[in-house]
Amino acid sequence: MSGERVSTRTPGGPDAQAAPISTNPRSTIRPSPPALSPVEPRRRHRTPIEEVNDVLRQLRIPELADVLLYAQRTLAARDAGPDPAVVSAILAAMGRLHPAYKNTQGVPQPILRGALVQVPRAAFEAALLHAEREGRVRLVAAPLLALFVERAAGIHDPKRGLLYFCTAPEARGRREP
Repeated sequence: MSGERVSTRTPGGPDAQAAPISTNPRSTIRPSPPALSPVEPRRRHRTPIEEVNDVLRQLRIPELADVLLYAQRTLAARDAGPDPAVVSAILAAMGRLHPAYKNTQGVPQPILRGALVQVPRAAFEAALLHAEREGRVRLVAAPLLALFVERAAGIHDPKRGLLYFCTAPEARGRREP
């Protein structure tokens, strides 16, 4: 043999070239569109009664009895006058909470309601308005563009606006020196 080396190529070896994918001319090869992701169907808006029904179906019988009792109390308190026990509970909660809010506009109603979670909203609002008429508390309207105010948590008064803060009758919402 002369000084030449004989090399053999094996398919798939280091010197192998990839085989063409298609033998068609380039002009006829078109890229396929990307696979479409499955689109989730739009969920329709659920009404509050549908959501309540779903929750009620998950409760046990003793829990349903508690829910029924709460609903009956709520309905009874809807048109009833202010309950003196609720007024007293509001005044007691204000005695505990107001010192922390004395240099502000007052105790926000969501905080005050949190102290009285067992009281239905209608009974709470009736007692709060009654306590204000008696001069035991003062309700302060939130400014229209106030930040961090839960509009649904306040009492909407057509003349005074959104009554959101509750304070002592003598407090005026100013910082004390």
